[in-house]
Amino acid sequence: MLKSQPWAEADGCPSFDMLTSQRERCDSIAMFRPQEVSRRGVLRAFGTACAAPSIVGWMAATASAAPLPLDTTGLEHVGFTVPDPEAAAKFYGRIFDPQLFQEKNPPPRFYVRFGSAYAAFGGSAGVAPKIDHFCALVKDYKAAETRKAVEEAGITMGAGPLGMPTDADGMRLQLLGVPGGLAKTIIPAYRVNQDDAAVQPIGMDHIMLHVADLERSVKHYRTFFGKETSRTTAPARVWFTVAKTRLGLEQVAQGEAASVHHICIRVARVFPERLKALGVEILTDNDEESLRFRDLNGLLMELKGES
Repeated sequence: MLKSQPWAEADGCPSFDMLTSQRERCDSIAMFRPQEVSRRGVLRAFGTACAAPSIVGWMAATASAAPLPLDTTGLEHVGFTVPDPEAAAKFYGRIFDPQLFQEKNPPPRFYVRFGSAYAAFGGSAGVAPKIDHFCALVKDYKAAETRKAVEEAGITMGAGPLGMPTDADGMRLQLLGVPGGLAKTIIPAYRVNQDDAAVQPIGMDHIMLHVADLERSVKHYRTFFGKETSRTTAPARVWFTVAKTRLGLEQVAQGEAASVHHICIRVARVFPERLKALGVEILTDNDEESLRFRDLNGLLMELKGES
């Protein structure tokens, strides 16, 4: 007859006595001849039962740690390429934050904070002005693992450790780890003036991309941000929710080149008269119920007031 053994619980695995009642043990024994039941066999069965929850937990942890789609805290900054980076930084500094920042070492690159977001300005004389890239912050970011996952998804990555995923229209998405912010190589430059900023910036609201093939771009950005959250038909536009920020995709108009069309910054309140006093060109044609203006290089910006 099989005797009850004092097998101790280990790693949270219950003993045989805890798993079965006295009657169940008797029923189990009645199904086999004594010589067919061994202590080793029972131990093997319980070992498998104990291991199962651990395996399930490991599989869940592995799945949750997958690099894509991103576990992101939102869109954080944009990079501008302009003919005169310092002049562009001064323009935005008067609007958002008079304290400018710059790279410690050449080449000259300037920065302006937009609340929790910021803009970087680089370039040189003769370049065509554009918004060169935008950045999403990623929790527990592992650059090598993410690069591998992006390349396995068939997406082009730039060269080097700071290489960025690039979409079919040539627009680049930079990925950086949380908490982001200005890098250690960036130092205070100077204040543009002693005046208050024209607005009180809070952070990034959204970035709008005008793309050559809407569905192709939707597929691309699903890889990073998961399924889109809304669509409109007039205009043909798709929105992704990126934590507290948003990414919009819109089909380009005929004859228009694909581009980062505009960025929108959340501000405490919009003061059009303050912008006009700075000589800012305010636009009236706007379907997003926000204030739009063009910068000194003709690039489009939006302000969305909280009140």
